[in-house]
Amino acid sequence: MDNIAERYTRLCHAYVQLADQFQKLDVEHMSLRGKIIPFLKALKTYKQTVADLTEEKSRLEAELQAIASKYEALKPLEALIDAEHQAALAEAEEQLNLVAETLQEMEKERDPDLSEAERLLLAEYDSSDAEFSLAESVDESHHANVLPFAS
Repeated sequence: MDNIAERYTRLCHAYVQLADQFQKLDVEHMSLRGKIIPFLKALKTYKQTVADLTEEKSRLEAELQAIASKYEALKPLEALIDAEHQAALAEAEEQLNLVAETLQEMEKERDPDLSEAERLLLAEYDSSDAEFSLAESVDESHHANVLPFAS
């Protein structure tokens, strides 16, 4: 029985050593888990950043493609940018401005060559059509004697 008691004692010591090692491993495991949590959070953040950047890259590539196609469509108009065409365009714009100024002046003063008396006569005619239409209905033979250049 001595032999069984020794074996049992060795088994108990081995079990105690195993329990101590298990406790140390458990403490180290919990410590490592605590240390890996920030790493996992950072990794998740980096993955999201990579996904966002990939999406932005795709969007920017599509935008670049759209701009490139617009550039290709406008490339034939590049010839209009040279100095000769620019000068012609500037002259045309100047002429357009002159026409606009002339139209504005015409709106302000419709008959610039008329005297003040002639303008008043036209204004009177515009405001009172009845008097002038009455004068037109009078017989022309009556006016023949009145006119100085009548024969």
